[in-house]
Amino acid sequence: MAALVTGKVSSEKVQAALDVVNAELPHYKQVRAFHIVGDPFTIESGLLTANGKLKRDLIADRFQNEIGEMYQAVKTA
Repeated sequence: MAALVTGKVSSEKVQAALDVVNAELPHYKQVRAFHIVGDPFTIESGLLTANGKLKRDLIADRFQNEIGEMYQAVKTA
């Protein structure tokens, strides 16, 4: 599994949090790769609905290169 992370956070902090969470998950649910996006997902950016839900199709389209790179990294690891 791969994940996009938003905000101003270091990759070390994200990895430390994932290490804690992944320890409690079965291997097929663990996050193995992530990409940090500097700008948060907002209604104004078009990535959230008015109710604050993710617009998954638009996110997948906008970040298709990053998502593809994460899955390639997981395949080769």
